[in-house]
Amino acid sequence: MNMTLCEACEVELASVVEPCDDQQTPYRLCSSCHSRLQARALRPLEWYNLVKRHGHQFLLHDDFYTDDGMADQPIGDVVEPERFPVPILSDVSGDPDALLDYSLTRWSLDEETFIAWSQLPISGVLSTLTTRFAETINEGVRSKILKICASCAGEAAADFVTYAWGDYPEHCDLMSLAEASASCLSFEDGFGRVLQALAAMPDEQAKRDAMLCLGYFSSPRTLDWIERCIYFPITESWGYLAASSVIDWKRIKDWLAAGRPLSLVAIDALCAIQRMPTPFLKKRGATLSSPPTFEELKQVLEVYVKQDSVPRVSQRVVAILANPSRITRDG
Repeated sequence: MNMTLCEACEVELASVVEPCDDQQTPYRLCSSCHSRLQARALRPLEWYNLVKRHGHQFLLHDDFYTDDGMADQPIGDVVEPERFPVPILSDVSGDPDALLDYSLTRWSLDEETFIAWSQLPISGVLSTLTTRFAETINEGVRSKILKICASCAGEAAADFVTYAWGDYPEHCDLMSLAEASASCLSFEDGFGRVLQALAAMPDEQAKRDAMLCLGYFSSPRTLDWIERCIYFPITESWGYLAASSVIDWKRIKDWLAAGRPLSLVAIDALCAIQRMPTPFLKKRGATLSSPPTFEELKQVLEVYVKQDSVPRVSQRVVAILANPSRITRDG
């Protein structure tokens, strides 16, 4: 092995190549850190240094370590963990490279971290994100880089996001690319790229799993896509997507009048707006544009349920009418 420092302690020379979590980009460790990795007993800073390079791989994930790198299920004792704390946000907030290291180790990025990114000069942010993205093919690391880009870079990152599309689908996931594209590319460019990626998926289940990424664009154009491309089975995912795409009451009525499958999507969309049952919807928001009065909602739904009275429909109509405050203009 070349004279490379251990990726965990960053002090001793690496003597072990450990591919257990990732064959393409294995860990390079000294013998002591390798033993601690296998024992799930890394010290906090050693965990931090590995995650910033490799993401939350199996031996580093939250079954075994807290958000601050404290071992939860070590085999044996952790050696002096208090001497090796992880950096905190105030330690790194002025340096884009250090802030990226910190961000990559978080299980999820909170508002304070995004604020820290927004306060840095955009030139330094883009330089750091572009360089680090090019240095790795780890999909989890790249996904978080694209999320940071989406949160703070805007149109200034258009070239970077276009470059990232060049590595799809081999080394980038569509959800992250869609989020960054919605924030950083023109609507036509970003939306078009995502539609093209969905159309190229040969497996309908994979497409159904991925299609919620269109919700990042918050556009009625997604509703047009649903009308063109919908296919069975009609899972709740279709309704979730419609709820995140600025659906209005007129479209709901049109879909109910059209019958299945679009009527089922309309019912599920109303339920999703009412309950916001997924983290995606809670974060992005879901609203019904040009909402009806309660009496109009009740009348339309009662007419529909007489035509399609299966339990899935009737139970959800009852639930919608029992709590219509997010759906009607009169509460």
